[in-house]
Amino acid sequence: MSQVLIAPSPAESVSADSASTVPVGTVPAYWLRSFALQLTVQSAELDELGHVNNVVYLGWTEQVARAHADAVGAGFTAMAALGVVAVVRKHSLHYHHSARLGDEIDIQTSITEGGGLKAIRHNRIVNASTGELLVDGQTEWVWVNPATGRPRRPPQELLRKFGF
Repeated sequence: MSQVLIAPSPAESVSADSASTVPVGTVPAYWLRSFALQLTVQSAELDELGHVNNVVYLGWTEQVARAHADAVGAGFTAMAALGVVAVVRKHSLHYHHSARLGDEIDIQTSITEGGGLKAIRHNRIVNASTGELLVDGQTEWVWVNPATGRPRRPPQELLRKFGF
């Protein structure tokens, strides 16, 4: 599995190809908001119909979010040390096409809101070979104190890691 920071939109006039060659610590702040994982569909991810099970796509959206946080130095341990962690409040996924065994998949996430008590991630899962959109949607994360479970605004130090 490979991981890359990606340019958040074509309007930024940078290609995802060039983003994959830039070390994480040297990218512009807005690049820190977007991330992608690439993987190959495995047999354990298939359902009885021979395509990726719907719950696997949901797991991939959480996997890419965690990998993104780790890549920018804001994984669970780092967040907890700052007294705040992100937990999922709501997932929304729209299934367009199915992935099958051996397909190369790009799982993309981009944070569009990050301040306040919540963060919104837009997620896209595409077939890397064809560019076909398989799944898109968003996840709403809320910031909480890990000791109490109560909502808590993230410190600016944490927001900066994600380019805010």
